[in-house]
Amino acid sequence: MEIEIAEHGRMTESGSSLLRLIQNNNIPLLDLLVRESIQNSLDAAKEKAKSVKVDFVTGKFDASALNAHFDRITQKLDKKYPSAYGEYDFIQIKDSGTNGLTGPVSYDEVEKNQFGNLLKLVYEICKPQQNEGAGGSWGLGKTVYFRIGTGLVIYYSRLNQDGQYIERMAACMVEDETKSNAILPSKGKLKRGIAWWGKSTDKNHTIPLEDSPEIREILDIFGIMPYTEAETGTTIIIPYIDPERLLSDVYALNEEDTDRPYWTRRISDYINVAIQRWYAPRIRNSSYSYGPYLAPSVNGHKILADNMLPLFKAIREMYNITEENKGDNCFTEEGYTITCEKISLRNVFSNGSVAGRLVCVKLDKTYLKMLPPDNCKSPYQHVSNTVVTMDTGNSPLIMYTRRPGMIVGYDYSGAWTHSMTKSSPDEYIIGLFMLNSSNQLRSDIATDKLISLEEYIRQGEKADHAEWTDHNVKGNNPRIVYNIQKNIIKKINQTYKEKIIDTSERKNIGLSHALADMLLPSRDFGKKPSAPSGGSFGGSGSSSVSRKSSFTLVGAPVYKNGVLSYTYEMVVRNNTCTLEAEVITDFAKYSADKWEEEIGMPFPLEFDDFSIDAIRDKTGNESQHTVSLTGSLSDADCSVEAIKSKTNSILNAVNISCISSAMTISGKISFHADSQYFKVAFSIKE
Repeated sequence: MEIEIAEHGRMTESGSSLLRLIQNNNIPLLDLLVRESIQNSLDAAKEKAKSVKVDFVTGKFDASALNAHFDRITQKLDKKYPSAYGEYDFIQIKDSGTNGLTGPVSYDEVEKNQFGNLLKLVYEICKPQQNEGAGGSWGLGKTVYFRIGTGLVIYYSRLNQDGQYIERMAACMVEDETKSNAILPSKGKLKRGIAWWGKSTDKNHTIPLEDSPEIREILDIFGIMPYTEAETGTTIIIPYIDPERLLSDVYALNEEDTDRPYWTRRISDYINVAIQRWYAPRIRNSSYSYGPYLAPSVNGHKILADNMLPLFKAIREMYNITEENKGDNCFTEEGYTITCEKISLRNVFSNGSVAGRLVCVKLDKTYLKMLPPDNCKSPYQHVSNTVVTMDTGNSPLIMYTRRPGMIVGYDYSGAWTHSMTKSSPDEYIIGLFMLNSSNQLRSDIATDKLISLEEYIRQGEKADHAEWTDHNVKGNNPRIVYNIQKNIIKKINQTYKEKIIDTSERKNIGLSHALADMLLPSRDFGKKPSAPSGGSFGGSGSSSVSRKSSFTLVGAPVYKNGVLSYTYEMVVRNNTCTLEAEVITDFAKYSADKWEEEIGMPFPLEFDDFSIDAIRDKTGNESQHTVSLTGSLSDADCSVEAIKSKTNSILNAVNISCISSAMTISGKISFHADSQYFKVAFSIKE
C-alpha cells in the first residue's frame, strides 16, 4: 500500500495532540476500546437488522510479512519489530450486520457535507454521528484505536453499493511526532505524526484499496476470513499490541495478586468481561426496542446470557423489567423483591413528567455466586477490577443508560449514591436507571427546535461518554441530571431504609476518635472566644474582634452509650441566636429539613442535650448556671429551646437567648449519629 503523509496546515491536529484528546485515567484503555468499537458497530447497523455481530479476536502474526505492505516505513518497522523475536500480538474487531465503510472515497465526491462512514472513520476527526440516539456525539472516541498498539490501524470493509459488493481496505497511523523513535517520515521540514495507506491517486493523496489482491494478502497474515455471500461489515485490525502493558492498566502491579480477578490476566478474558460490563442490557436481548441487539463473541466463543457473570446477567434482566411485568421475572421466581419506580421531574418536559425508570433489587452473596465453590468477586470488583472495602454495610451500586443500551457509568461512592442507605455486608442493592429518551424538553426552556431528553443528555456527555453532566440550554440550566440523581437517592432510601446494625465491638476510646473525625475543625465558626486584654469585648479600638457570634468545641470528645459529648464555648453577640447541626457530604451541605426533603430519610444526627454551665459577661465576670434541654430550660440570665426538623421531628438545633449581648457561654453539647460517612458542622443563625 502506498503512503499519504499528512501535511501541516492551519488549525490541523498533530499526532501527539490526537493521542491526548481522550486521556481518561479512570477507564482502562481496553474498556475504552470495547465501548468505542461496539458503539461504532451498533451505530452502523443495517436499517432492518435484528442483530449486530461483533467478534473480538486476539492472536499473533508475522511482522515481516505485514511490514512489507507499508510504503516508506517498512525498514523502520522491521528494525523496531524484528522477525527474530518471533511473532507479535494483535487485536481484531469484526462486525457484521452493519453497512460497512460506505460513502465517498475522496473529498471531491462529498455532497451536502455527507462524508459517509469511510471518510469519518478513517480520514476525519471530530465528525460525530448525526442520527438521534447514536452513541457518539464528538467523533473523538476512535482515537483510542491508535493508543492500543504502536499507532497503526488497518480498516477492512465490505459494503453493498448500488447492488454490487465492494471490498475496501485502508490503513492509518497516528504517533507522537515529537519522540526520537517516531516511525513516520516528514513532509517537508515539519512532522505531523499522521499518515494513511491505500491506492495512490496523485503525488500525495490516497484512497482505499478496492477489490485488490493485496487485501486478501493482508487478511491472510492475520488469519482473517473475508466477508462472503451477502455479508457486509467492517473489521478493525490493531497490530503490535503489548498485552502486558494493557493488562497493567486494568490491575496495578502493586495490588495484591491474591485479590486479582481472573479476567485481568489475559487480554481475551478481559475483553469478554468488559463487553458484559458496558453492554449487558443489549447482549442477545431480543426485547431491546431501539434497534438490533448485540451478538458478541471473543475468539469464537459466544457471550450468552447463561455464561455471563451473575452481576451482568442481573443487569440484563433488570433492563427488561417494567411496571407491568415486575412481578414475573427471574428475581421474583427466586424470592427476591424487584422494585420499578418512575423518576419524575416537575416543569421540565412537554410530554408528562417522567425522566426515566429506576429498577432496583437487593441481592445476596448466594445469587451473586460469591460463595464456594463459585467464589465470584464482589459487584464493586466486577465494575472496577480492584477490591473495594466497605466498613459498615455495602453502598448501593447504581448504573445508568440511555437509548444505545451502553452502561454510561457505575457509581457506588459519588453523585448518584452519596447519602444512600447501606445494606448489610452480605447483601448488595443494585439499581439501573433507564432514560425516557423520547420525552422532550418544554419549548420555553429548549432552543428554537424541540430537544428530546436523549439529545440533552447526549450533548452533555464528554467525548469518552463516561458520565452525564448538566449544561445550559437557551441560557438556562434545567439541572435534569442533578434532579434525576436526587430523586434516585430518595427512592432508594425510601425502599431500603432499614438501619444496619454494626455488630463489631469497639472500645470507647477508639470510637470516640472515630466519631470525632466526623467533625469539621472546631474553629470553623470563629476564633475561640476569650476576653482581649483590657477586659472588654468589642471596644471601639479593637478591630480584630469578630462582631458575629462564634462557636468552638474545646478538648477531647467523650463517648458513652452511643452518645458523643464535647465541652464548648460560644459567644452570643446579639442576645439570641440559633445553633444548628449540618451534615456535609462530598457534594452538598444539608440542614435537617433539606436532608429530609431531598434524601427522604430522617436527619442522621440528633442532639441529646445542650447545657449552659457558665456565663461570662463583657466585663469578664463569670457566673454558674444549670440550664439545659433535659433540665431547666431557663433562668434569669439565659434560656435554651429545642428546634426539631419539620418532617421527622429530629432535634437538630438549639435556640439560645441571653439577657445581655456579647455574653460568653460554656457548657456541654452531646449528640448521636447514625453514620460515620459524612462530616458534621455547626452553623450559627442570628
